[in-house]
Amino acid sequence: MKWKYILFILGLSAILGACEKKDISVFSTNDAGIYFQLIKGYYGTTTEIYTDSLDYSFASVPASMKDVMLPATVRTMGKVVDYDRPFRVVVDKEGTTAIEGVHYEINVDTVGIPAGESMAKINVRFFRTDDLMEKSVRLALRLEDNEYFKCYFPEYKSMNTYSSTGVLIHGDSFSFTLSEMYTIPWYWSVIIKTDYFGTWMPKKFMIINMVCGFTLADWNSAGATGAKIIFGRCGFYATMVQKYLQEQADAGTPVVDSDGKYMQLDPKYAVDYSQYE
Repeated sequence: MKWKYILFILGLSAILGACEKKDISVFSTNDAGIYFQLIKGYYGTTTEIYTDSLDYSFASVPASMKDVMLPATVRTMGKVVDYDRPFRVVVDKEGTTAIEGVHYEINVDTVGIPAGESMAKINVRFFRTDDLMEKSVRLALRLEDNEYFKCYFPEYKSMNTYSSTGVLIHGDSFSFTLSEMYTIPWYWSVIIKTDYFGTWMPKKFMIINMVCGFTLADWNSAGATGAKIIFGRCGFYATMVQKYLQEQADAGTPVVDSDGKYMQLDPKYAVDYSQYE
């Protein structure tokens, strides 16, 4: 009985010792942090998913749209203050294939967090260039420490819920990927073939869409009842494009196709380029 009493006392001491209050180290600093975070929310829930990149294709917009402004969102941790705070962002040369002045323009010298705010956007203007029909280009941005902000989050979880696994994304870098790559629409390859627009090429496809006001949605619904693109109208559309190409040629600005040759449609809608031969 005596031993049972002793063991009880020892066990109770161990339990009480394990329950003692211990000091836990917490993050505490007067420095403000900064990080990239593009938020995409799940519909109907409070779960948010974060990403450190943005893909954009000019193929999804009207051909008349020659550039687009895309933002990279930066957020801060720490106190909100009553004065403007510039932050430092640079183009990551190793992760970038886009050419400044050709594919994009950006002003990194004026970026900052406005007074009373905890976030800001870095706006980048991207241009619709012919080479995007053949390849994608990438612009990578990187945050760096300055006197106002520190980059405390090189990586963090992509979801805001504790129980979700998520993946790790970059807090100090953000990338844009731009392209305009097309595939041959089924209506072109099966119905139109070469009777109106000739051999399919990416740049010709873009010119046809620009002149006729077509979108990818129009091509996806081609031939259906009420569709904009139907076989009976293709002659009219081919005439519109031929007229545009001829006007460009007569003005001294002939349109060159993806193969490096002057753009032509079907021979029935030939463009006269004799002055260039």
